[in-house]
Amino acid sequence: MEKNKFSKHLLIDSINITDNFWRKMMELVRIHVIPYQWEALNDRIEGAEPSYCMQNFKIAAGMMEGEFKGFVFQDSDFAKWIEAVGFSLIWHKDKNLEDTADEAIDIVCAAQQPDGYLDTYYIINGLDKRWTNLRDNHELYCLGHMIEGAVAYYQATGKDKLLNAVIKYVDYVDTIFGSEENKKHGYPGHEVIEMALIKLYTIKKDEKYLKLAKYFIDERGKSPLYFEEEGIRYENKFWWEDSYFKYEYY
Repeated sequence: MEKNKFSKHLLIDSINITDNFWRKMMELVRIHVIPYQWEALNDRIEGAEPSYCMQNFKIAAGMMEGEFKGFVFQDSDFAKWIEAVGFSLIWHKDKNLEDTADEAIDIVCAAQQPDGYLDTYYIINGLDKRWTNLRDNHELYCLGHMIEGAVAYYQATGKDKLLNAVIKYVDYVDTIFGSEENKKHGYPGHEVIEMALIKLYTIKKDEKYLKLAKYFIDERGKSPLYFEEEGIRYENKFWWEDSYFKYEYY
């Protein structure tokens, strides 16, 4: 096999889909699905269960009063949406969609804390509680999806406001987690950030992102299990302790 034959991957912006079926589906997503999702993220769909996603970001940014609502991982709904926007804009420029995305990014970035932290559940409920339940509360999972969204939007538009925000957040996370003695030896309860860090590396070429991704992968499942120690420290309930599968989900 030729050396380094598969060392380069095919970038999404180098793909052009001309098939009639898939082009129709892509246009359906751009014209109807993504705008509908934006309305849902803002709780404007009559009869639908509220998302609270953008409301949480506005509360965290001090734009409105209120309490956190929704799932602990509600931030990831925005992250997945902005990734879809990025992919769509790569294939079909759409000024209205891009303008909406820019407004959304402004709201999200306004919630970022001075140290780079950006997770509305803990910004609203108390920053002193962050990193106390890696197993269940998905801070690193949400960051992973935010990275992927920021990378996709940057690739589509060249705009780096969200990208710079996630870089600042990742740089902060890098000071918290790692194999060094003075860092937490934890890892996310739900994977995603590992792949996202590789995507970030393809953009910024900073070896620290590869190192952090490798750390999370290598640390997972080591004994003593971090989640067991975390549970003892913070009294996190083990709902699966009588289950045959126990930690296999994680």
